[in-house]
Amino acid sequence: MQELSLTGQPRAWQVGEHLYRCSGYGRARWGMDVATVMQAIAEEHPAAQATLRHEYDRFSGEQRLELSLPALPPGPGAARLHYLFDAEHGVLCAVQVYWISGGDPSQEQRLPLVRAATRLVGELLHYRWSGLSTLRGAVRGPGALLLFAGRAEDGASVEISLDGVAFDVERAGTPGQPEHRPAPRGPAALRLTYHAGGWLSTE
Repeated sequence: MQELSLTGQPRAWQVGEHLYRCSGYGRARWGMDVATVMQAIAEEHPAAQATLRHEYDRFSGEQRLELSLPALPPGPGAARLHYLFDAEHGVLCAVQVYWISGGDPSQEQRLPLVRAATRLVGELLHYRWSGLSTLRGAVRGPGALLLFAGRAEDGASVEISLDGVAFDVERAGTPGQPEHRPAPRGPAALRLTYHAGGWLSTE
């Protein structure tokens, strides 16, 4: 039986006129090569250049740029950014943003991640999504939620997930009787992922 959770979901939102479309993240755009993305990062986050790392997997051919920022709204505290490049063309194909609360935070310390996730979900729900192209509130495992996943008409996708948090689960047939699941021991994290999908082949 599929389990769903309303934890981290906005209670109200207004749907706008525009269909969702994602062409990249910040100044980095799908299809840019590593050097061009590095230049875009330097322009957007000049103070964080000392943290920029370039990794190359000689077996798969995939490349990744990693960047750490002391703060990045709407998440609480520091953030980590991963820019991923496909092996075939060496161009930007995905971006992952992480906000992590390390150690074994208290419930109060985990809540800012949930609030930030709720805000991100609300921003995405402002767009129009065609057909059955979204998924919300799916339970992935202990302390793990897929808050939102959506795919645009051009194939680009976005996903918001939480790990290491407490949440309430609602089961089919028992409306209004949620089951509380406590957070597991250890760190908590909010992850926001953008993926180019079919965008690279359609532009």
